[in-house]
Amino acid sequence: MNNLFSLTARIIECKALRYTPAGIPVLEIMLQHESWQEENGQKCLVKFELPAKLIGKEALNWQHREGVQIEASGFLAQRSQRYRNPMLRIQNIKEYKG
Repeated sequence: MNNLFSLTARIIECKALRYTPAGIPVLEIMLQHESWQEENGQKCLVKFELPAKLIGKEALNWQHREGVQIEASGFLAQRSQRYRNPMLRIQNIKEYKG
């Protein structure tokens, strides 16, 4: 089964950098997306916010980057055992230059 997700969005929040018990950096961010899409032959304005997570050295590189437009790809997973809402687990990220 495939679970591939790609998105252009703006980072609107960076939480405090934390570390796993193994010492791996983890950064949770909130992404905001807005675009016009076509659905059933009609233009549709799409707006949403999506939580995301960066793990490893990229977490260090992207802390304190609120307001930056990015291109991110990865997979969707539930937030935790307790919270089943989806979160983007980012595997590739770069600044969007437009």
